[in-house]
Amino acid sequence: MTPIAQAARAFALGVGLLAALGACSNRDANSDTIFQDFRGLAVGLFRRGDDGPPPGITLSDAELNAAPNDILILRIPESGFEAGMLQQVVNRDVTTWITADGDAVSLKDGQIVGTAGFGFDLSSAEVPRVAQLIAGPAQVVRDHYRLEGPQVIRRTRYFCTLARTGGQAITVTSRRFVTTRVDESCRTEAGETTRNTYWIDGRGVIRQSRQFVTPTLGYFDLQAVHTGLR
Repeated sequence: MTPIAQAARAFALGVGLLAALGACSNRDANSDTIFQDFRGLAVGLFRRGDDGPPPGITLSDAELNAAPNDILILRIPESGFEAGMLQQVVNRDVTTWITADGDAVSLKDGQIVGTAGFGFDLSSAEVPRVAQLIAGPAQVVRDHYRLEGPQVIRRTRYFCTLARTGGQAITVTSRRFVTTRVDESCRTEAGETTRNTYWIDGRGVIRQSRQFVTPTLGYFDLQAVHTGLR
């Protein structure tokens, strides 16, 4: 089954859910996303405008938890953006999640390895396994790649130190999880610093995180509503 067929099958079960999850983006209106047929529904609930608050999620926590589709909640602190994302496709160990407007975030082991549609996106990334975050060496390396100019890909290498704290309780859509908090302090070869934070539950799922994406986009906050719970 092709990625588009997989996505179409999943979203046929959740058109109403898609609209209620909401999003707002600058994605090209001619984008060949699978969401073209559903975009009108989302716009009816989340209209863009200069005066109102940013669009967001209208479903209650109970409705999110009971949704037939797996959901990833994305918030961008810099802009106030909030959206629920549904799975578009799983390609081996990378899962791509997509908003109603076609903005996409790709995750590997719960870590961001690519974005699309936000502008100044992360092209790809090489990241440690989640098992390394939980109990591996205290130092890890990650590489981020982003497009800079026509056909120019820039790699940024991060040297990161991990600090772990067990027994950290968090709440995601009104459900409580006891997690290991992992603070990842990173420095580039040029001396730039970033800090990622992961809350990893007993299933080894990154249930909540704040992750650095690119210098322009800043940090993404993610919450996994259903991963590992079905």
